[in-house]
Amino acid sequence: MQTKQLLLPFFFLFLFTVTHMPLMAQWNVSTPIPTATGLEDGMAFDSEGNLYISQYQGSAVHKFGVDGTVSVFADGFNTPNGLAVDATGHLYVANVFGGRISRVTSGGAVTQDFISIANPSNVILNPSGDTLYVAHYRGSRISRVAIADPTNIEVWVSGAPLNGPIGMDFDDDGNLYVGNYNNGNIFRISPGGEVTQLATIQSFLGFLVLSNGWLYATSYNRNEVYRLRPDGSALEVIAGSGSAGQADGQGTAASFNGPNGIIASTTGDTLYVSEFNTGKLRMMVSAVPTDIEHNTASDVLPSKPLLDAQTYPNPFHASTTISWTLTRPGPVSVDIFNLLGQRVRTLTPDSRVIGTHSIIWDGRDEAGLAVPTAAYIVAIRTENSVVSRTVFRR
Repeated sequence: MQTKQLLLPFFFLFLFTVTHMPLMAQWNVSTPIPTATGLEDGMAFDSEGNLYISQYQGSAVHKFGVDGTVSVFADGFNTPNGLAVDATGHLYVANVFGGRISRVTSGGAVTQDFISIANPSNVILNPSGDTLYVAHYRGSRISRVAIADPTNIEVWVSGAPLNGPIGMDFDDDGNLYVGNYNNGNIFRISPGGEVTQLATIQSFLGFLVLSNGWLYATSYNRNEVYRLRPDGSALEVIAGSGSAGQADGQGTAASFNGPNGIIASTTGDTLYVSEFNTGKLRMMVSAVPTDIEHNTASDVLPSKPLLDAQTYPNPFHASTTISWTLTRPGPVSVDIFNLLGQRVRTLTPDSRVIGTHSIIWDGRDEAGLAVPTAAYIVAIRTENSVVSRTVFRR
């Protein structure tokens, strides 16, 4: 298997055991655009729902648009890695070997040397959006730069226990969560710079994201996706068999090949994972809304009652038929989401009996208005499982 080489060779790996606990919420893994490649590293959403994905083994940042198309948004970077988007739509690109952070307008105009800074591996904006925090894989430090004065670079936290930091995300209180690529350690850094170790996943840790009270992180070489509470508790594998592969499916029955970047929809019901080894984009949809707590043994989910789902025609203009097979009696709902994870429509079919069922979506939202041309996520849910598909309105 190809190894993502950032800057330095790795000599020692300390692998820690994570218990494969019963999953409190099943996640269905799919590949929304199987033909798209080059989608291998850092990711960021803009306010309209477009998803930007860097191509580390190249020079481009790709755009997975709300219309369901994948295109090169901007080019000319040097090993683009972490990405961030500000409130005005500017995209910030960490050039690992280029020694700079580039800035791109929403129209695609590039300022390659917006910030001159050594070896930036990831970038993130603080909650107020006025300061860019920069992870440096080499040197194991985190710097911060005010957007209004990009020449004023301050080293904020440096040295152990940081060890090749890349993954970063903020909570609403200004605490920064950081994951070490080299050893899989995850930390919380307070606004004052106090570092607290929370947990360890099996390295190499790609990226992490905080959503709906959970931290999600990828293990690049273990081909797994983990989640844990921000206090470091409830660590578990939620997807990935542990072996390299491209199988779609539910939870640990699915397989990844170098899961790397990870980002959550605004609702937290949908996660996107970029694969470094294949350049594919994978999508994970939760069978149970992630803002509902499941804390007792009775909440452990039984085997899934759903078989594969289909949509036809896809792409569609006026309407599309959504079909699925139910292997166990029970209620079913069909939720339609945009790429930001915002619910557009909920359909409630009368399909409680075993067998194949279908329902027509007329391309309208809950208010009865036609939805715009875009890509949408169809999530077919029972009480304990989900099957998801991407459908395109043309």
